[in-house]
Amino acid sequence: MRSIASVAALVALASLSACASRSDLTLQPANVSSLDVARGPAPAYRNAVALAPVSVGRDTGTPWTVRFGATQVQQALMETLLAARLGTAQSGRFRLDATLLNLERPYAGFAMTVTATIAYRLIDSRTGAVLYNQTISTIGSATLNDAITNENRLRIADERAVQANLRQLVEDLYSLPEPQSRMAGTRRY
Repeated sequence: MRSIASVAALVALASLSACASRSDLTLQPANVSSLDVARGPAPAYRNAVALAPVSVGRDTGTPWTVRFGATQVQQALMETLLAARLGTAQSGRFRLDATLLNLERPYAGFAMTVTATIAYRLIDSRTGAVLYNQTISTIGSATLNDAITNENRLRIADERAVQANLRQLVEDLYSLPEPQSRMAGTRRY
């Protein structure tokens, strides 16, 4: 009888500690360590992408309703761009606009899957040319192994969905070709 009470107490304590460790969840930058950062983006994009203020879309059907908002996403996006050798804290040759469109979240469940949709546009500040214009939707999941309560599972799934979105953006930007200069295609005689 005593051993059952001890086991129950240990399980309850472990459950509480698992919940407490993730209750202060903040949005962290995407993990780009597995990307070939040494190869990186085309030379023109290296350390040359400045981030415009992140905005929130006006979709009232599935609005961006999450504990972290535009400010936290902007900070995580900037840190992700810096880690990927794309970002600059000063004004760069390129400007990246990001709009948080929606976050599809379940109401309840044992496994929570969230879809984050963010629109991005990369503009060449010198020419005004739009070099990248995509809307990216990514998922993030959390199960009972991650957290006991629905609220904490949702927070974890939210963060994972946004981090996957930021990582996909970096992969897309790495695949962009070197931008053409205005003089491209002209011949000198």
